[in-house]
Amino acid sequence: MPCMLECMISPSRPPPPGVSRAPASSARGSILAAARGQVERGEDLSIKRIAAEAGVSRQTVYAHFGGARGLRAALAAEGLAVTDAPAELTPGRLVDAAARLLSRPGAGVVSIEAIAAEAGMTKGAFYHHFADRGELLRAVARRISPVEEMRARIEPLADATAREGLIAIARAYFGAMRPRAELLRNLAANASRDPDLARAIMTEIVGEGAPVILAWFQRQMELGALRPVDPTLVVQALVGPVFLAIVLGSDLFDELSRAGIHPAVDHVEQFVDILLAGIAPSAADTGART
Repeated sequence: MPCMLECMISPSRPPPPGVSRAPASSARGSILAAARGQVERGEDLSIKRIAAEAGVSRQTVYAHFGGARGLRAALAAEGLAVTDAPAELTPGRLVDAAARLLSRPGAGVVSIEAIAAEAGMTKGAFYHHFADRGELLRAVARRISPVEEMRARIEPLADATAREGLIAIARAYFGAMRPRAELLRNLAANASRDPDLARAIMTEIVGEGAPVILAWFQRQMELGALRPVDPTLVVQALVGPVFLAIVLGSDLFDELSRAGIHPAVDHVEQFVDILLAGIAPSAADTGART
């Protein structure tokens, strides 16, 4: 996982296959313009046609708006008269079905056929809404992603001390991940056997979430509260034990606790103090700045 984290947040890494390289604001505007045109012409929203007209992939449309429902909401906010369509629920049914299957212990690698059957649909209907299994898995990972929840918890920490911030981030990460534990555990267990699933986790959860935490670390380093070390290493050191607790499950950690091995998430303040001993600025660093 640490190596995968570094790969995902490396600025030189190319985007996933099929995802537009256009600036986010440009891509979003093009997508909205294409959708607006469909509504003004009295047509039903079609993600496939919108993507083609905007010059982006369907994955990019889903990344910005989550599907037809999100597009309708964005257009309604502009003052256009739009109505819900029953057909727009179909992609959501597929995502729900995949999430249910992946949440079951020992689910293994879930096939398109199994997802379609769970959703009460045909394999052909699946391909009408998703280009492939990887696109659907990214939608599942995006749905369970804790990124926005973490962003809401981290942004108020701008004026916190390094110690207060690290403790709060660790607790926020654990709080955001814990309700998603079963599905995340199954996703992680299958990732080593399924490249599509591994890319989905890295892109939608780690790749999107890491910069939220990294921005806070970068600010602390600029203020001199932390030494100028590679922030990706700090992220791994801080959230790694939390993620380990989620992936391995509470039963194993209960056994470890009975054996006198206490998880870092249960002693987060001591854990942060140990971490700070390695990344807090030394007297030499402080003298050099003055």
